[in-house]
Amino acid sequence: MSADASSSTSAFVTTLIFNGIIGSIFLIGFLALRTRHRRIYEPRTLEDVHTLFAEDKADPVPSGFLKWLPYLLRRPHSFIIQHTGLDGYFYLRYLGLFAAFSFLSAVILFPILLPVNITNGNHLKGFEVMSFANVKNKNRFYAHVFLSWIVFGLLLFVMYKELYYYIIVRHAALTTPLYDGLLSSRTVIVTELDSSLMQEGEFEKLYPTLKYINYAYDLKDLNKLIDERHQNVGKLEAAANSVINTATKKYIKGKYEKGKPEDNVETYVPYDKRPKHRIGKWFLPPMEKIFGRKKVQTITYCSEQISELNDKIHPLQQTWRQNEKHPSIFIQFGSQLEAQRCYQSLDALIGKKNFGKKFIGSTPKDINWSNMSMTTKERRIKRALANTFLTLLIIFWAIPVAVVGCISNVNFLTQKVPFLRFINNLPNVLMGLITGILPTVALAILMSLVAPIITKIANLSGSITFEETSLYVQKWYYAFQVVDVFIVVTLASSASATVEAIIRNPSSAMTLLAANLPKASNFYIVYFLLLGLTTPTGNLLQVVTLILSKILRLFDSSPRAKWTRYNVLSEPNYGVIYPTIQILTVIMFSYTIIAPIILVFSTFALITTYISTLYNSVYVNIPPKNDLLGKNYPYAIFQVFVGLYLAEICLIGLFIMAKAWGPLVLEIFFLVVTALANIYFKWKFLPVLNIVPLSAIKYARGHHNVEYPYRDLGRQEMIDFANKMKEEHEGDSTGGIIRQVTRPELARADLIAPNEESSESSTSNRIMDEKDKTKETNIIRVQTGQTDPSRKNSTFVSPDEEFHKLHYSDINPNAISPEEMQDVPLKKGDERGVWLIGDVGDTYRDIEAMRDTPRSQPGNGLRDYPPMSRVGLFFKPWECYKFPVIRQKMPLVLNSVVHYDVSYLENAYIDSSVNETDPVIWVARDPMGVSNQIIKECQTYGVDVRDEGTTYNEKGKCNFTDDPPDYEPETKL
Repeated sequence: MSADASSSTSAFVTTLIFNGIIGSIFLIGFLALRTRHRRIYEPRTLEDVHTLFAEDKADPVPSGFLKWLPYLLRRPHSFIIQHTGLDGYFYLRYLGLFAAFSFLSAVILFPILLPVNITNGNHLKGFEVMSFANVKNKNRFYAHVFLSWIVFGLLLFVMYKELYYYIIVRHAALTTPLYDGLLSSRTVIVTELDSSLMQEGEFEKLYPTLKYINYAYDLKDLNKLIDERHQNVGKLEAAANSVINTATKKYIKGKYEKGKPEDNVETYVPYDKRPKHRIGKWFLPPMEKIFGRKKVQTITYCSEQISELNDKIHPLQQTWRQNEKHPSIFIQFGSQLEAQRCYQSLDALIGKKNFGKKFIGSTPKDINWSNMSMTTKERRIKRALANTFLTLLIIFWAIPVAVVGCISNVNFLTQKVPFLRFINNLPNVLMGLITGILPTVALAILMSLVAPIITKIANLSGSITFEETSLYVQKWYYAFQVVDVFIVVTLASSASATVEAIIRNPSSAMTLLAANLPKASNFYIVYFLLLGLTTPTGNLLQVVTLILSKILRLFDSSPRAKWTRYNVLSEPNYGVIYPTIQILTVIMFSYTIIAPIILVFSTFALITTYISTLYNSVYVNIPPKNDLLGKNYPYAIFQVFVGLYLAEICLIGLFIMAKAWGPLVLEIFFLVVTALANIYFKWKFLPVLNIVPLSAIKYARGHHNVEYPYRDLGRQEMIDFANKMKEEHEGDSTGGIIRQVTRPELARADLIAPNEESSESSTSNRIMDEKDKTKETNIIRVQTGQTDPSRKNSTFVSPDEEFHKLHYSDINPNAISPEEMQDVPLKKGDERGVWLIGDVGDTYRDIEAMRDTPRSQPGNGLRDYPPMSRVGLFFKPWECYKFPVIRQKMPLVLNSVVHYDVSYLENAYIDSSVNETDPVIWVARDPMGVSNQIIKECQTYGVDVRDEGTTYNEKGKCNFTDDPPDYEPETKL
């Protein structure tokens, strides 16, 4: 017993000192290097990062080593939402929520539970003296069970409150002018449709106000050709830049034959010295000649290949509608209101058996087009195989993880494995490194290998959208963390030491396990130390990114590579990140009652992780382009139930082992309460995760005769509307209404050419003309927050419902007025804002939204209440979180308006290969004119090569002075 205590104490002290030193070095390094390497540590404050929109840029980091910390901690929620997106905001909220809950639990438990555990116990040493294992008197276990009721009951309420809050925030965001007008908010995706519903006109009968229907087609041949073209484009651009770079360096150094033309590539790089590569299937180098992998001149060969591929691709891009249809469709409406009506009534109108899945809010870039061809049977088989594979992987992954857990209990290993006994002779410092640091680092490395495997499996098993993939990865990665990081390590680091004693005396099993299971908390105390001291400071320092930025840029030999390295910022993948924090909550809750001292370390780890994540989210990373509106957050909250179940089952097991029957019955009762709460939460919140109540949309558009459904967040409203739509459809004897035919329908019927100009109506032509004029002049006058007044009225809703959106100025008295903006100089736009020209549309942004002001980033809602009122409101989420107030507190940037090109909308939801343009090769412009010769040479094959926006420095290094010629800012979809 004393040896175990000595080992755990040594591991703790060594880990504290070692990780404290490493963490201090990381922090000092970050503070010292931050201002010298701004591209690494604060890229979002740079003006020359062209992929950042104005509202995504951050103000300069406050001067001083740590002044950024209080500055960020004082920012309102609207600031966080604007700079990190709703995905980043809710991830930070998750960290802050459980850091606060960990601290609150310590405040509740320590005054009672620590004295109960410490006094008159089993005289254990080290941290074990403060744990459940030190309790001798069975009657003291009543303190544990009633305190578990208090802490876990409070946790259940907090989970309910957070789910309620998330739903309202999501609804508030989706009814802002930006999200309300997005193409993704107005499009419903339906997969695995019954063949009868794939007939032309079937969905028009159900939803006569839809604007466009796009079908998924079999485009494997086209995608294969485009992938092959991408490979040749990459090789050609690299080879062309290599030749120009070599020529420029020789010219600067004078290492070329004088008298020859300086603008001739042959002067510097003879034709037979140009870059070459082998073609054909790859084999081991000695066997390449045997299998005929001949070498070819890269520039000439790739130019020929690109030309041939273009000739094959263009006809397929023109005739893609003639390909086989997949059983999936994309229904586009003129407004979010109509799209939500479709989404909410789809099950009732066509029946759940007649389709597989439905989605709303997914952009064309979110879709995994290769999985659109699957039938329901195929998808279920693939998903079952994927789940089986991952289950087996969890089991086999437990073997190396168990070894890691055993290392933390080195005394048992040295007794049973003779050749390891030399470890006992090591100094205490080395013993601490072996038992404390080695297992935690090894465990972190093992788990980092899992996420890429799950992501690949998710895509192979039929995930349709990025959201579906992200949630699948989150679910399974969390399962890996719970089983392998928590359960296996706990058993390996605690039960292994008692195995021999149990074998010798089986009747003592319950007593021994009750005494030793809590000791596994020693490993997790060390684990929290690592996560609290080293990981957050390491995330701030970004030592790997810093080193790679210095090394990899030496290999960037083309303008595009250098432009990409400088302008493309990293994006977090929250489907992978969430489980790494969720496992901390599982560990924390499982040991909250058993070993409450762990709360000190969990609080510290979560706070430091919150700070580092906050800094990186605001100044370093950009919000994910695949916007899930924080969808990972409610699933992470639901998954907290796993930690609760484990904590309660663990307590029940310990009560059984200690033969404490009274506390056992009470804990079983609360386990039943937890299960009932889980069922209720799913019933209440899961049905409304993907919808926006119709009343909320109408309220946001200025209707005063509707109220937000606070009681059930729109659940009953959705059911009633679906039943109403079903009754109306069943009672409709006309089979639909007559409406104007659309251009895509004419094209599918071969009545017009696919590329013929749209002539749906004079109204749409006028819109197109106005858009063309807008792009030419970059000046247009619109009222922010309103939709295009020239748009056709819907036959499904009244004009009031269609056009009147409640603007922030209607609900926020501090909203900026047009008169206040009259003196603001603008390069393009009007007196209120600017137009940003994108790839498939233009985005109008209010100038005030691009500034860090109280008007653009309103304060938090609860700060408007006195302190005592806040305490009362904490237990009344239906009063604390009011829909109009939350909507008012949204950042002004969500008041932007996107106007899409009409030609894009008609075929927005098709595989990107259909609209992919011919590639542009970007080479560096040299002082001799060699690039001009390369351009002309490639142009003879019809390949577009350009050298604009590039230059060379005096050392012969190429660089960019402008964006790539084929770059266009992405319009939010």
